[in-house]
Amino acid sequence: MTTERSRLLSRIHRRFQTIDTVFAIAGSRIPFTRIADPNVVLDAVAREEEDRSKVAAPEAAKPLHLPYWAELWESAIGIGQYICSQPGSILIGQSVLDLGCGMGLAGCFAAHLGAQVCFADMVPDALLFARLNSHPYASRVRTRQLDWRTDRLGEQFDLILGADILYERSQWEFLEPFWRLHLAPKGRVLLGEPGRQTGDLFIPWIQAKGWILTPHTETVPTRTVPIRLFELTPEP
Repeated sequence: MTTERSRLLSRIHRRFQTIDTVFAIAGSRIPFTRIADPNVVLDAVAREEEDRSKVAAPEAAKPLHLPYWAELWESAIGIGQYICSQPGSILIGQSVLDLGCGMGLAGCFAAHLGAQVCFADMVPDALLFARLNSHPYASRVRTRQLDWRTDRLGEQFDLILGADILYERSQWEFLEPFWRLHLAPKGRVLLGEPGRQTGDLFIPWIQAKGWILTPHTETVPTRTVPIRLFELTPEP
């Protein structure tokens, strides 16, 4: 284990218990470290929020920030399967943004396939895991703390990945202009969605915004219903 990876893992283990997994997809093997029990993280955040609300003035209270990043979303596995099934050289040298990256699984597949990957999430702990998991590709990856509602990166990407980021309807109004601003000419957005009702509603909504949506499906081992993938490109 390299010194840098050891340092990252040591930082993580001060607060979290982890387990190691290897994802074997289409001939690719991706070692991956994740939260052992996401519910433990959720419970800890809920307790901290409860304690804080007891001493904070009501007007100072903020909504509970749920640690979605601590879940290993199956949509990320679906995205990984899909991009690994494409022609072998398609991502080599391409710029990729893993938006709302969580622990970084989708972006790690892209980096494994030769892409230059930026992992972006608003939660520093998520980015710590993304840095750890992408360490084998350290020369081609970076992390950025980002709130897609307010932050901008000042650059464009050939591919923007989003695993399970459509669950809140209220976020679409922020995501759509973010994608449009950060997508390179001839670029595309690839979203993984597990079949929620919000996913059904998203299809006509995004088409009405001037995007071409190409649907795909990926069957993942952990569920009977396939993951839906929405590939988006702006209308000419």
